[in-house]
Amino acid sequence: MSGLTFDAASHTYAFDGNPIPGVTTILKPLTSFHIVRPDILAAASAFGTAVHLACEQWDRGTLDEAALDPALVPYLGAWKLFSAENIVNWTMIEDRVHHPIYRYAGTLDRFGTVNGKQAVVDIKSSVALYPATGMQLAAYKNANPGASPMCARLAVQLNEDGSYVAKPYTDRDDWPTFLSLLTLRTWCERHRITPHYQEKP
Repeated sequence: MSGLTFDAASHTYAFDGNPIPGVTTILKPLTSFHIVRPDILAAASAFGTAVHLACEQWDRGTLDEAALDPALVPYLGAWKLFSAENIVNWTMIEDRVHHPIYRYAGTLDRFGTVNGKQAVVDIKSSVALYPATGMQLAAYKNANPGASPMCARLAVQLNEDGSYVAKPYTDRDDWPTFLSLLTLRTWCERHRITPHYQEKP
């Protein structure tokens, strides 16, 4: 997939030099945290990124655990526990995917098998799991040519106490609803309309 590029500074994707929306950007109308102070959001995002990096390096066998920030230890412990209590085999780790027809991109956390069954997995360090995660996973699944129609969608919430919650998403409306959001975004861009979803407090 040589035509797909990602700019980490702006968190934007392009294919063959043409900008395309990312999965999280498409889902923004359903995942807005506008009532949360920007500095708190930024800190939570940075912490989530650090959790993902620690889990990625552990999965790849490159993590220096002695140098790990103590705040990250229980979250990594939760990921280790999930991996120990389930038979996991990852063929994709933090890989970027692109849908050639619907023209969107994203970075999936994990793809492979969990207990012998094909699954796309998203790692969460948030305090709750939200319905939009099902659409996020459906978008990754459908942009991944290696995923079969029976591929499971699973979110693994890592908790501060070292525990985890593994939640499957099975709502068949997730994929068509995601496409509806993508269609709305494309239509608004074509007509130079800024969608207005909710009032700020």
